[in-house]
Amino acid sequence: MNVKTFAGSEKYMRRAHQVIPKGVNSSRRAVLRPTPLAFTSALGSRITDVDGNEYVDYVAGYGPMLLGHQPPRVIEAVRTQLAAGVLYGGQHQAEAELAERIVRMVPGAEMVLLNVTGSEAVQAALRMARAATGRRKTVKFEGHYHGWIDPVTANGPGSPAGTGPAPRPAIAADHHLVGPEILICPWNDPEALADLLGRHGADVAAVIMEPVAVNGGNLWADEGYLATARRLCDQHGCLLVFDEVVTGFRLAPGGAQQRTGVTPDLTVLAKALGAGFPISAVAGRAEVMRIAEEIGHAGTYNGNATSVVAANAALDVLESDQDSLYPRLERLTNELADGIERLAARHGALLQALRAGALIRLHWGAPTPARTYADTLAGRSEPLRHLSEHLIRSGVHARDTGLWYVSAAHTDDDVDRTLAAVDQALAAVSRQPVGNTG
Repeated sequence: MNVKTFAGSEKYMRRAHQVIPKGVNSSRRAVLRPTPLAFTSALGSRITDVDGNEYVDYVAGYGPMLLGHQPPRVIEAVRTQLAAGVLYGGQHQAEAELAERIVRMVPGAEMVLLNVTGSEAVQAALRMARAATGRRKTVKFEGHYHGWIDPVTANGPGSPAGTGPAPRPAIAADHHLVGPEILICPWNDPEALADLLGRHGADVAAVIMEPVAVNGGNLWADEGYLATARRLCDQHGCLLVFDEVVTGFRLAPGGAQQRTGVTPDLTVLAKALGAGFPISAVAGRAEVMRIAEEIGHAGTYNGNATSVVAANAALDVLESDQDSLYPRLERLTNELADGIERLAARHGALLQALRAGALIRLHWGAPTPARTYADTLAGRSEPLRHLSEHLIRSGVHARDTGLWYVSAAHTDDDVDRTLAAVDQALAAVSRQPVGNTG
């Protein structure tokens, strides 16, 4: 499976640089080494680039491909819909069907509104929270990611962990906007959240979090933390919002809230919802969701027919096959993660593989086990970049951040091939002098 050449991808990037900033339409793609890849096709667990190199794919379109590439029932549904129309500028029966499915599957869902991307669905949820409470402030946690739209870009993944009491200083990238309506808190610290809400709760409309901190390191909350957050929100009259863009339908049919037993007021869903087709949703308590009847909810592509039928087909698979699909995903993920850690020990690499459902996050040099966002920041990024580059050269498509997505299309053979590539990559990376940061 060793990759022979990247000449085609390099040629494409030279062309794209002339007309697209950085040559990419999502900035993170520009940093992949040895070069950002250009692809021609994907099927199941494999993806093929313009040079004809085939990879076992753990990028999974940055998460949506939970069923793998081109899942047959999804593609069949979309092909049928294409013959009937794409965008009506009106309603169609598949919209209500999808909303009913989400209500049936997601514990906190009583009503549903559709969007196109996770970023805009977050904004819709926060707008509803402000309207429902008459308040303006939002509590946001260090290292959690809620899309690219201001002001919740503040203190995103990779930003420094603060010290001292909450709210922590807000940190935004250049030219991003953040104001006093965002209060930054350390996550998984019940005392910090209680103190912050004790001082600012009367002004807080929403507390938004990833219920499993995937972007902040793939960290589970300590026992009781999410229930405490739920209680504190009730106590102070603010809404609890779960950003399940990544965890929704991936950790369980009902997402992280099904796994943890804690129900938010509002849930944001995307990625696995559409099996690769662009769609997102805000779901939640009917009392809150009906606020949209007063404040409005707009979007030309909301409820577009192709994405909606794709989501219906994807959720049909996830719901009907849940008794076999999710245990198999967990088994493959654990075998892969356990194998990576076993190989790391053999090579003397300070590498750990944290897992949550069908997600793995690699940390190199972080405290073992990594339990906090500060722990994950103590890890070393450059070895992970080298590891990713070696894996790509060996036919494994993996992000240089160490976040791996396992899909229902992966096989035991894929795991074996991947671990063989990891073995070779760790042998090479362990011999390289690398810095602490990238």
